[in-house]
Amino acid sequence: MKRKTSSSNNFNRYLIAVIVFLIGYIVIDISNRYYITHYKNANQENLHLSKSDYAFGIDLSHYNGILDWDDINNSKHPIKYIIFRASMGKDGTDKHFKRNWENAKKHHFIRGAYHYYRPSESSSLQFENFARNVELSHGDVFPVLDIEEQSPYGAANLRVGLLNWLNLAEEKYGVKPIIYTGLSYYNDFLKGYVDDYPLWIASYSNNRKLKDIDWKFHQFTEKMVINGIETNVDGNYFNGSLEDLLKVCK
Repeated sequence: MKRKTSSSNNFNRYLIAVIVFLIGYIVIDISNRYYITHYKNANQENLHLSKSDYAFGIDLSHYNGILDWDDINNSKHPIKYIIFRASMGKDGTDKHFKRNWENAKKHHFIRGAYHYYRPSESSSLQFENFARNVELSHGDVFPVLDIEEQSPYGAANLRVGLLNWLNLAEEKYGVKPIIYTGLSYYNDFLKGYVDDYPLWIASYSNNRKLKDIDWKFHQFTEKMVINGIETNVDGNYFNGSLEDLLKVCK
């Protein structure tokens, strides 16, 4: 009987130790998450990246997590506009778009919406997907078409689909859509074919690489640190003043 009691006591001590360890682990984990969300970004905003004569803005999707709009509003970055992913392909939707779209207006940011284009899917169905999700109001940035993937059907077929999407967008919204793409992609597949449209070019090296392109937006980094956003963020310059920016808004 004594051995049984001793064994039972040892087990109880072991169980208590495990419970204490788990509670400690959970408390530390919660503390770390709270710190990362509420303090880390506040202490590390890389303000030098957004310091420019160009109008600065960011673009976001659900990959950036749930946003703390009060913190974003109090960021030291001079954020003038935020462009959100609305839809992807013929039937994909960004799960945070509706919430972000409403909050951006509520907090008085110029807002815009973009569609992620999939070359292997119908361009008409893709536009219908975007149109179902996005109603533009006065002051919203023109619709944006994001093209990054190569087409399995060749460059000519790719351009036919893109132009169809752009034409449908122009018919519905009454404005000329903006094209987002990377610098290499533009040079390889789009240069000379879409130059009548406002261009938003991603290039992280330096501004000089865009000197021969009539760009409206330049995505110059993917490493912005901003209060209220859990992840690093894409940073963008608009090629002009705030007054000029309003000319590419409804």
